[in-house]
Amino acid sequence: MDVSKLTVEKKLSKLASNIRHLRKQLSISQEDLAKKLDLNRGNIASYEKGTAEPKICNLLNLSNFYKVSVIDLTTSDLRCPVALGNARNNYQYELKEEDKAVLEKFKKHAAELKKVMESVQVCHDFKLKSMEGVPKGLQCVVSNFNQLSDAGEMLMKAHTELLEFVKTRMK
Repeated sequence: MDVSKLTVEKKLSKLASNIRHLRKQLSISQEDLAKKLDLNRGNIASYEKGTAEPKICNLLNLSNFYKVSVIDLTTSDLRCPVALGNARNNYQYELKEEDKAVLEKFKKHAAELKKVMESVQVCHDFKLKSMEGVPKGLQCVVSNFNQLSDAGEMLMKAHTELLEFVKTRMK
């Protein structure tokens, strides 16, 4: 057996052991954990046996649920109280209050953009009624081009700001 395969098996063994240990520490069943993570009990059983490796999204969900990093979940022996304490102290997924405020701002802005897009549809319907005699294809282009362009610019600006915000937090 080559070294890389042994390394993968060792990590999978630690992951399996950690998932099982952390679940038992919380005194919840595989079924309960599966429900909380929107999985089925068979997934959890396979992860705990080490016969299946979680998809990255499921690994992230497990990490968030147990409040330990993915790295600690996959490489540390969390059965050791000191290792588990360190892993939970190093857990970085909790948002700071100022970060929550910025994300709330983006959430509000997204709601405003949704209203803008709904308004574009209302304007489209209104203009379409008043453009009798003009081919329907041209009516759509004329009535919506500027509105869609403005909405697209607003959306792009919001996404750019969000990306910059995330980028600064990941340094």
